[in-house]
Formats: sequence, structure tokens, C-alpha cells
Amino acid sequence: MKLKVNILLFFVIICFGACSSIKTVSQKSDTQLNTYTDGDISYKNQFRFKSMFFESQRLEALEEFDKAAALMEQCLSIDPLNADAHYEMATLYVSIERIEDALFHAKKSYELDPNNIWVSRLLSQLYQISGNIDGELSAYKNLIEKDPSNIVEYLFLIATAHSKKGSYKRAIQVYNEIESKIGVSEELSVTKEYLYITLGDVDLAAAEIMKLIAAFPNEIRFLGMLAELYQANNLTEKSIAVYNDILEIDPKNSAANVALAEHYRANNNHLKALDYLTFCFDNDVFDLQTVFQILTSYFQMAIEEQKYLDPLLSLLNKTLINHPNEAPFHVLSGDVYFQLNDSKKAFEAYEKALSIGITDFLIWNRYLILGIELQEYDRVYNNGMRAIQLHPIQPTLYLFSGFAASYNKEHEKAITLFNKGLNYVVNNRPLKAEFYNYLGDSYHFFGNDKKSDECYEKSLDLIPDNVVVLNNYSYYLCLREKDLEKAERMSKQCVEQSPNQSTYQDTYGWVLYKLKRFDEAREWLKKAVEGDGKSPVITEHYGDVLYQLNLKKEALQYWKKAKNNGGDSELLNKKVSEGVLYE
Repeated sequence: MKLKVNILLFFVIICFGACSSIKTVSQKSDTQLNTYTDGDISYKNQFRFKSMFFESQRLEALEEFDKAAALMEQCLSIDPLNADAHYEMATLYVSIERIEDALFHAKKSYELDPNNIWVSRLLSQLYQISGNIDGELSAYKNLIEKDPSNIVEYLFLIATAHSKKGSYKRAIQVYNEIESKIGVSEELSVTKEYLYITLGDVDLAAAEIMKLIAAFPNEIRFLGMLAELYQANNLTEKSIAVYNDILEIDPKNSAANVALAEHYRANNNHLKALDYLTFCFDNDVFDLQTVFQILTSYFQMAIEEQKYLDPLLSLLNKTLINHPNEAPFHVLSGDVYFQLNDSKKAFEAYEKALSIGITDFLIWNRYLILGIELQEYDRVYNNGMRAIQLHPIQPTLYLFSGFAASYNKEHEKAITLFNKGLNYVVNNRPLKAEFYNYLGDSYHFFGNDKKSDECYEKSLDLIPDNVVVLNNYSYYLCLREKDLEKAERMSKQCVEQSPNQSTYQDTYGWVLYKLKRFDEAREWLKKAVEGDGKSPVITEHYGDVLYQLNLKKEALQYWKKAKNNGGDSELLNKKVSEGVLYE
């Protein structure tokens, strides 16, 4: 609190040009100092008065205010009608936060020396500090009479006091008086604009800004102030008109482009808004949070309406050029391309985001799914291992990484990942079934048929009608010619659940073939060929069953077709070259 009061006192002194010396107050030299007013004061007391007076001033300069005040009190006990001593006493009491006492002595000094400008100034400031606005106004009026050369300064103070008092119209009158003396100025017009808005008169507030525009036609920012005034008071059409005026003068004006973009967006004219947003994005006007919010909103619109897609991609690409290392924008880019079913671009965008700091599990998960779809198995495996380090208890990361390892024929790594991932599957039967399914595949390729069968059985215990597991399990049993009746039941379930799936038709036909039910096998393998005549496996199987039915010429045709379709096994080559079935 003491600092605050001292600052106010400092303001008084600086504002009014006074100094702390009594010479400034009385405007006299030391030899002219009227330190005694009572003719009955003895010479000795006169000497004591003067000594204590200047010692008090010395102590005040050293900020020993209590001691200085005590000495000045003694001066007043000698000469209680000394205006200078009362003035000094007032300034000292301000320093030690005794405002009421300071005001008492300032008033006393004024009564004794009413023509002293510095006393009047101090008194006005003490009225201001104490909240006595009427007293403050009275003091300023007296100052105008005594010091007319500084009338503008006092008028500003009077206008401010009226504003504090709530007399806004009177304050405006005073500001107008000032304007008549110094001309149009930004400070005056902006202050009056605020007062008119407070009074609810937007038209007169606007008139003040128009006055500035007329006085300073090259200052575009005043047009901006007018537009903002209209906008803040819901005078939208006027605001838009002014912003368009600004763009005619300065097409690259950021504030106008932003305001118009926001206006059209708020009114659901999003394509029109994009005209102005393009400028803003080209010139990197917005902060990144605002950019992200705008892009996200257009992304949501683009999902529903295709017409927003190209503008969205344009803005997004501008952002990525301006901010290539801001990961959230690469994530958003991935999301956009994902919605467009452009898996390749989505995959690359997510990978960029992950490489520069995104750690979100859902982004990792989507990235790995896309990688598997795109058969980017090396990247899926390597980045999947990174993801596992960040999210070690997320089972799907083990599933996708293991899947990639399995496709790269690294079945031992795949088995390890699948088994670890299983430990983190909680209350999710479908996911656990998938783990056992892929474990069954990996154990099969690893040559551990017993483990493979166990895993398939566990998967089917969880999801009995999983056609993928039923198909794979039955096919591998068929290859080993083991439990063919069981394989037939499972494979038949597949074609019943998915009657148009050529892969399942081929498996069922091949199981029937192994059971030597060749006529039935031919029927199902023919369906498989009709569904996928380019598969070398299916066409070879169909050739085999035709041969078993003594249709050897037709069999050779399908073996050749299998070879043309990419089949290159030793047995197939012998069948083609010799026209004889080898198994």
C-alpha cells in the first residue's frame, strides 16, 4: 500500500512539475522563504523553525518520513499559520499513508495561500485519491482560473472525473471543448466512442470514428475500428460494407480477410468463406489452434458434402507447407485420406505424424491396419515394435506386428508376439479368437501341427462360426489327410455361411476330393473356378478332379491354365508336361 501511495505522490509531482523542495511550493529562494508569519515569534524560534524545516526536507529526501513529519509538526507548533509548512506536512502524510491528515493540511495550506498553484494541484490529487470527485472538480476549476495556460490538461482531468462519477454526457461535453482547442485526435475520439457506447448510442460512437477517418484518410486502421464497432453491435451489413471498403484499399489486409471469413462461416456460406480463408492460410495469419479448428470444421463438412473436399485439401496442404513439423496436421491429413478410402496417402500421413511425435494409440492402431491392407509388412513390423514400446499392454499392436512377421515368414517371431499379446486380452472373446487363429496359422507354417490344431480349437471354442478359422483348419487337416470327416463338417459350414466365396468352395471341394467323393468335389470346384478362374491353386484342383473322373483332356487344359495363372510347383509342371496326375 505504501508503494501505491508513493507512486501517486510521484505522479502528482511529475504531472504538475513540482519538486519536493519548499522553494518550488512558495516559488521563492531560500532568502525569500516566508517561514514565520507571527510578529510575536522570537528570533530564536524563527531560527529553530528554519533549521527544523530544512532538516525535515533533508530527512524526506532520505525517505525517513516519520522523522521528517515529526520535525514539521514542531515547525507548525511554532508557526501554525505557515502555508508552506502545511503543504510539506501534507506531502509527508501522503508518504506515510495518512491521507485524511494529508488532506487536512493541504486544505489548510490552500486557505492560507489560495493563489499557490502547487497547493491547488496537490489538493486536487488528494481529492482524487480519497474519492472526493466533487472536491476534485472544484480544485480543477480553481486551477483553470489560476493557471489558464494549462487549461487543456485540467479539462482532461475534469472529463476523467465526470466519467468516474458516471456523468458521461458532461464528460463528452468537456472532451468536445478540448477538441475545439486542439483539434481531432485519436485519443479524444476513441474515448468519446467508448462513452457513447456506454450510453447506448452506437450512431454517435460511429460518428466519432468517422471523424477520425475523415481527419486521417490514410489510416486504414480507423476503418477497421469502425467495422469492429458495427460488428460488436450486430450491425452486420454495415460491418461487412466497411470491411469490403478496406479490401478495396488494401486487398491483403489480414483483419478484413479474417473478419469476412468468419462472417461467411457464421452464416453457413462456407464456400464464400473459403475465398478469404485462402488468403489467411497463404499468409499464415491464424495461430495454429485456430487453423486446426477451421480445418477440423471443414473436415466434418467434407464428410457430409463432397463440395468442401477440394477446398479442405487445399487449405490443409498450405498448412503442411507452412508447418511441416506440426504432427496434428499430418494426423488430420491422414484422417481426411482415410475417409476418402485413399489408404496409401492416409498411411503415409499417419507415418509422418508418428515420426515427429504423435504417440496416440489409436493413430498407431489405424496406421498398422492400413499397413497390413497395403501389404507394407516390413514397415508394419518395424513400426509395430515401436508402438509396443510406447503402449506395451495394447494387444492389437502385438496382433498386427505378429501378422506382419508371419507374412514375412518369420513365424517364430510371430508366435512370440501372438503369445505375448494374448496376455493383455481382457473380456474380449472375438479378439482372443483372432489371436488363436493367427497362432494356428503360424504354428502350421512353423511345422508344429499339434499346437496349430490346439489353437484352432481354442479359437472355435470362443467363436464357433468363424468361417476363416473353420476354412483354414479344415484345409490344413485336408493337406495332412487327417480327420477328414471333421474337416468336411467344418468346410461345409463355411460354404453354408458364405455360399459365394470361391476360397471356401475350393476348400470344401478339395476335402471331398480327399474323401474320394469326386462327383461332389467336381461340383464345388467348378463353382470355385467360376468364382475365381485366375487362382492357380483352384484351377489345378479342378484339373485334378477332372482327371479322377477320367476327363483327362479337360484336366490338362486346367493344369495348363493353372501354370499360366502363376502356378509353378514341381508336381504341376510334371502334370502339364506328361498329362498325368501326380499327387
